[in-house]
Amino acid sequence: MLSRTLWLRHETKPFEERVALTPSAAKQLQMRGHDVRIERSSTRIFTDAEYEKLGLPLVDTNSWRSAPEDAIILGLKELEEESSPLIHRHIFFAHCYKGQTGADELLTRFALGDGKLYDLEFLVDRAGRRIAAFGVWAGFVGAALAIDFWIDRQLGLNPNDKAPLKPWTSSQDLVLYLKERLASLGRAPSTLIIGARGRCGRGAKKLLDALAINTVAWNSKETKGRGPIKEILDFDVFINCALMMSKTKPFLTPDLLKQPRKLQVISDVGCDPTGPCNPIPIYSDTTSMDHPAKQLSFTEQDLWITAIDHLPSLLPRESSDDFCSQLLPHLEVFLSGRIEDTPWERSLSLFYRHLGRIGVEPTLQPEANLSL
Repeated sequence: MLSRTLWLRHETKPFEERVALTPSAAKQLQMRGHDVRIERSSTRIFTDAEYEKLGLPLVDTNSWRSAPEDAIILGLKELEEESSPLIHRHIFFAHCYKGQTGADELLTRFALGDGKLYDLEFLVDRAGRRIAAFGVWAGFVGAALAIDFWIDRQLGLNPNDKAPLKPWTSSQDLVLYLKERLASLGRAPSTLIIGARGRCGRGAKKLLDALAINTVAWNSKETKGRGPIKEILDFDVFINCALMMSKTKPFLTPDLLKQPRKLQVISDVGCDPTGPCNPIPIYSDTTSMDHPAKQLSFTEQDLWITAIDHLPSLLPRESSDDFCSQLLPHLEVFLSGRIEDTPWERSLSLFYRHLGRIGVEPTLQPEANLSL
């Protein structure tokens, strides 16, 4: 059996506590003969001690740059913006295939270092379905913030006054917190989900059902070929869970939102403001844990949007456990070297296509020289 070096890197994104590999999963891979190394991290939801007590070796924080060239670097969120060549095989959510800001610069770094990218977002089966995703938790938390911020506005509060947002210990605690706030207020918002059938939409619906909030759920049947969609204005809260892969008519525009409306809070779980496929082109930057909501200034009526691109970080332990359980069987296949006709081969092929798009020819190496 092949023995690989898997290097779990520390996440540098502010407020990010999630991890792609839990201590128990890392131990499973070690027991299969792989060299699994864990970067020290003071922000990870699982402590260094939880890995160390299972016999997993710890290495310095952010030391992946000097890892052996054959190491596979595993993370979740984007790398720090630098210009240095990337020589390793990297597994993470790169957000560089849909025209996002900085996409070509990142791909160029891989080309310069002859590294390889296996984007977690594009690990798909033969039918094009993702094999591991945080979507349910993104929808769950995105819906929770929408309701929380709507309650704030009914009370005349600024949602940003509770910043920075802190993770909840469990989804049950989050639901209980919102139930208590709604009970105190004495009413609930009318709520619309677009993209209700997908992972994010199902997560949003799960949260709203737990709160007994009557919700209208739309999918492509209700939105295909339409836009702007005036009916959205008739809801108090709009939760966008539609993640577009191609340019489409906008659901909302500034001009539409200047009309009389009930709509007061938008939660954009899809969260792609800098990409050309954004169906809500009414804002230009994501919000964050330390500034979670933005009041839109192009209308005199009260209107707030929240668009945090790592929502599951607010339920880091549950979301990490769930994601890792989805990824682990496929990670075992990857480390075995048998990637033909697997999600890994499909992800790598997409990487090569995008290198070609920016005018870079990939270097194809034989298996003995780390073709994974």
